[in-house]
This record gives sequence, structure tokens and C-alpha cells, in this order.
Amino acid sequence: MKRKDFLDKCGVCGAMSLLGLFGFDTTIAQTANNNSDSEPMNQKQITQLLKFIDSSIDESDKEKIFHELGVECLYSRNYDKGLIKFRDNLDEYFNRVKRGESKYWDKLEYDKEKSIITLVGKKRETCACQYGQCEQPPKSLCNYCCKRFQEELFGLLLEKKVNVRIDESVILGGERCSTTIFVG
Repeated sequence: MKRKDFLDKCGVCGAMSLLGLFGFDTTIAQTANNNSDSEPMNQKQITQLLKFIDSSIDESDKEKIFHELGVECLYSRNYDKGLIKFRDNLDEYFNRVKRGESKYWDKLEYDKEKSIITLVGKKRETCACQYGQCEQPPKSLCNYCCKRFQEELFGLLLEKKVNVRIDESVILGGERCSTTIFVG
């Protein structure tokens, strides 16, 4: 292995370990929050680290890191436990958005004949993700993290493989975050 390749891989490995260290592992976050001798999580520091990864790591490794971030977002917040409750009543999950109960989505429709879910987000000034609420947020939050988050979310809900296409996002210059989910 060439020295530069080795150092690049070490950088990715180090960045991944920092993500766990700075709160993407709920056990570490809970321990830090319960321990009065430790510093609280520093969102700005994590955001700067994500911006660094987004701007300096090759596309393949960046995709891996931000994909993992999207998966961890779903499971570390226990969203998976709430989703599982809707597996036997999918219509109720989609109807919650129709009734205006979602703080993020204006429209969520599942065309079962075409196997397509259309998700239209609410108009926003900033990204819903706290790590995207900064000057020049990392585009990988949309291109990889949110995309993977939704693939995991809808895949878990439907118990099928899904593929997500980002149609519009605040970070990428849009007024809202909207996607098309292809159920396969």
C-alpha cells in the first residue's frame, strides 16, 4: 500500500472514531451527560469535523462515513422502535402526515401500484438536522446521510429494500427537503 493511501485510510479511521467519541454513540453521550466532571457535547466542534470530512476525504470514504451517520441517526434516537408499531397499519403512518401531525413533512403518499413514495417536506430556512444549521453546511448531509436515513427508515417500516432519490433540499439550495422513495 502506498504511504499516501495508508495515511488517507488512517484519517478516515480517525474521523470515524471521533464521531463515536463526540456523541454518535448514545452510551457515550449518556455517560457524558450524567458525569458532572465532563464537558458537554459541542455541536460546533462536531459540525466543523463533518465539514472537514465533507471537504477533504475522497467520495467513496465520505459516502461510507455519512451513510453510517444516517443509520446511527435512526437507531441512536430509537426511531426504529416507533416505526415497527406501524408495520401492521401502514396507512396510519401515512395518514399522520395528512392530518398535519408531522413537523417536517407536508406530504407523504404511497402509490402501491407504482411502488413509489412521494415525500414533500415543509418549507424551511435551514436544514432540519442540527449539523446542517451552519454556514456552508456539508452537502454530504443530504447526498449521503439523509438519503441513507430515509432508506433505512422506509426499508424498516415496509420490510423491503428501498432506494431514495433526493429531489430537493435546503442544503442543496431548495426551499424544502423532498424525496422520492422507490420501493423494491
